[in-house]
Amino acid sequence: MQMLNMKLLIIFLILVISSCSTLDRAPLPLTSIEVRREDGSAIDFYLQPSSMNNRADTLVLYLQGSDCNSVKHDAFLQDHAKSAWPSADWLLIEKRGITAELPHSSDAERPDCPGAYIQHDSPSQRVEDIQRVLEKILQKQSYRNVVVLGGSEGAVVAALYAAEAQFLSAAVLMNGGGQNFIDDVRHNIRLTVPPGNLEKELNDFNGFATQILSGEPFDLEVSNHGYRWWKEMLTIDYQTVLSAIDIPTLIIQSGRDQSVSPAAVARMIERLRADGKTHFDFVVYPDLDHGLMDSEGISMADKVIGDVNPWLKANLSK
Repeated sequence: MQMLNMKLLIIFLILVISSCSTLDRAPLPLTSIEVRREDGSAIDFYLQPSSMNNRADTLVLYLQGSDCNSVKHDAFLQDHAKSAWPSADWLLIEKRGITAELPHSSDAERPDCPGAYIQHDSPSQRVEDIQRVLEKILQKQSYRNVVVLGGSEGAVVAALYAAEAQFLSAAVLMNGGGQNFIDDVRHNIRLTVPPGNLEKELNDFNGFATQILSGEPFDLEVSNHGYRWWKEMLTIDYQTVLSAIDIPTLIIQSGRDQSVSPAAVARMIERLRADGKTHFDFVVYPDLDHGLMDSEGISMADKVIGDVNPWLKANLSK
């Protein structure tokens, strides 16, 4: 099967958790917590204390996008995302099969991507890991607020979790795509494949998607993702997921996004509003791309995160 000419880009996701505050408790020691899956495998995670050296009443969970990299090495988190809520504690959870020992790579199809990651990674696996880690952490330490701010695959994972979580305060979802992932991939192909090859690439992808959706599981690696990831991404109804969220939610979309379809996102938002969903705000940045760069290649990440901060202030408990 021909490899697809697709780049699944990264962005970020933030998740903040709501619970009663017990500010008199001591900071949570990471070494006291071990979290394992049902099969006994360990979930790697990192709890980073507030950069303001005070006892945080907010926990922010940062979930990166679809790349095969350790969240520990995510430059966007350190350079931009943390300014969304500097006084928060930040929780980072590795995807299954990835550890901090994996060096960072910008290659969308890196040859050294771990086989365990290819085999096990999926949105549902990430949600399950989030549930296990947060349950353990909140047994040890309480926070007044918990929020989700995400983008790309991270936004989808955040929304899936927010749709069923009991203690979240707010969600921020960035460049997560439209109702159906297949439309976003087709959008990417139309914008990135030369016209002479476009029809073939679209037909190849349509055949690939049909095989994933209708056939039996098979060995697969496309864009550093295996069968399980592709099957779940192609079957998630993002509009239905968003409609199940009942906490304040900020949905952000870049207007020049080539990885997901801004038009499909806008149509989905219209349908959600027509269905009477009022729990979300929708903001479009017309001149930005999937990575929050403007048309001149200048990063506007600080601008976007700067806009997220007052939204969080207005929607988090004091």
